Amino acid sequence: MAQLGSGKASRLRTAALYDAPAHLCCADKTAVFHPTARVYTQGLEKERINVGAYTHIRGELTLFGHGGRITLGEYCYVGEQTRIWSAKEISIGNRVLISHMCTIMDNLTHPIDPAERHQQFRDMITTGHPRELDLDEQPVFIEDDALISCHCVVLRGVRIGRGAVIGAGSVVTRDIPPMVIAAGNPARVIRDIKPAETAS
Repeated sequence: MAQLGSGKASRLRTAALYDAPAHLCCADKTAVFHPTARVYTQGLEKERINVGAYTHIRGELTLFGHGGRITLGEYCYVGEQTRIWSAKEISIGNRVLISHMCTIMDNLTHPIDPAERHQQFRDMITTGHPRELDLDEQPVFIEDDALISCHCVVLRGVRIGRGAVIGAGSVVTRDIPPMVIAAGNPARVIRDIKPAETAS
């Protein structure tokens, strides 16, 4: 009997781990938050983070204290140690796969001015993320069926087109057109994706 109870408790703990971040955002009931998933809203409304059907999250979704919005479509994947940080808007379409250890941000994360940067840090360690801050926020859009390989960085103000593939270790600083392979730092188009490489 004790063993049965222990097994039930273990299953409940596992379920709690998987479900824990879900209450902090608006997630479809079929979305899965794995044990490594983290959601940080800084006290903002949970409606600012939306996760679509059958999407799996292993990484981190973070809003800044002065704003932000993150949308993930259906059948997306966010790998372990990937961080999506928004102070304005990050919109990710359907069937987008984002590998492990990527960073996607729509802002500078810290002010350029040293005094302002120090004040932001002091606020963060004493009272939390500041509610008023200018980080030159610019929205990020990742369109349907894109693939972001491991160790990529996607910076503010870019659009990655439908079906594009971003090679491992790339830094995306400008728009990437649909149906191409791009790689490098800064990421540049290497070639088009050939019709023979797609199912349609």
